[in-house]
Amino acid sequence: MTTFTPIIEDIKRLSTFSEKTSFLTVILNSFQDKKAKIIIEDKKELAAFAFEEISKLIELIPTLQTYKEKDEAFGYKDALLGIVMMCYSSPAEIDEMNLNNIKTLMALVDKESFVENAIDNIFKNNQNDKETVNQLLASVIPLKDEFQKGQIYQGLLHYQDGISKLPLDSKMLFADYISSELKRYLDTPLDDTIVNNLEFACDVAKYFINDTIISLLNDILKLEQNNVSFYAVATLLNADQTVPSNVIESLANDIVYANMTYGILKQYGLQSLFPAELSNSEYLAKSDLVHWLTYPTELGKKPDQIEYLGKVKKKEEYYIFRYMSDSDNLEDDRKNQWLIGWSNDEGGTFSDFDLYSVFEKETVEKTLKNIKKRLL
Repeated sequence: MTTFTPIIEDIKRLSTFSEKTSFLTVILNSFQDKKAKIIIEDKKELAAFAFEEISKLIELIPTLQTYKEKDEAFGYKDALLGIVMMCYSSPAEIDEMNLNNIKTLMALVDKESFVENAIDNIFKNNQNDKETVNQLLASVIPLKDEFQKGQIYQGLLHYQDGISKLPLDSKMLFADYISSELKRYLDTPLDDTIVNNLEFACDVAKYFINDTIISLLNDILKLEQNNVSFYAVATLLNADQTVPSNVIESLANDIVYANMTYGILKQYGLQSLFPAELSNSEYLAKSDLVHWLTYPTELGKKPDQIEYLGKVKKKEEYYIFRYMSDSDNLEDDRKNQWLIGWSNDEGGTFSDFDLYSVFEKETVEKTLKNIKKRLL
């Protein structure tokens, strides 16, 4: 048994590509931290595992039914290639069969990722003329897979700094497409994928704003989906539009979006629109931490309970909380146990799922001092 045998065996038992990718990331991080000390047997085992999985992906990807599954497989592909790159200093060291498999997999993924590749071509290769943009949209419009259609918004946001350099007729094509999709979403039953696409579409719409999009964004606010409304509000404010007070109130009372809403209002000098009773530092700090915990890489959801412990200062001010969750992202010994997290205005909001019981002292004041000393 080599160093990585147990984790490789665990990966083989996992059922989803996202889980497999997470485990491989642990290996990659370990590899990078200990590269000089990794023995040849470890490298051989890791490479053999990666090549075996690459071979399986070649057969599996064409059989996957949804683009979301394929996208997760693409992420696993990237992690596997990362393993190979860490094990070999040059492609010349890889035997012909495995090298050909790598080339086959990359070509397969490239073919499947035509939306992302087209966006890359427009912005990275400066192929942004009307005809090229029209070809991209013509290939996206007939797609039935909503997750795949949504890649166009994510691509535009990725290259947001380059949108201003688009020719006017190309920008108009994108604006017309976004308008038509927003209309379609308003008439489509909402599921998780549609809502996710709406978030991205409302966000990217700020770069293609026109009267039609402004009207549609106001209609979208009536859906009363706060995760979508936040991005619609941000885009409307960016376009110097007035936002209904009931929408601001709803976002302010949503612990996930309250702090972000206050921040976007403050950006435009409109923080007075935020309910005064909610504009206190403790509530906004709690909102900041809760939003961070909802990331897929953290809890992936709101904590079931959260309590404010107090404030400490260590160069900067930190608002300390304890929270509890049954998230599947937690180890069993941390589920439904009090965990520690904090919020910081300077971007230091964080939690490493530390158990509160490990740091608890006789009083809250002593507990806060212990947390400050050992965690901050």
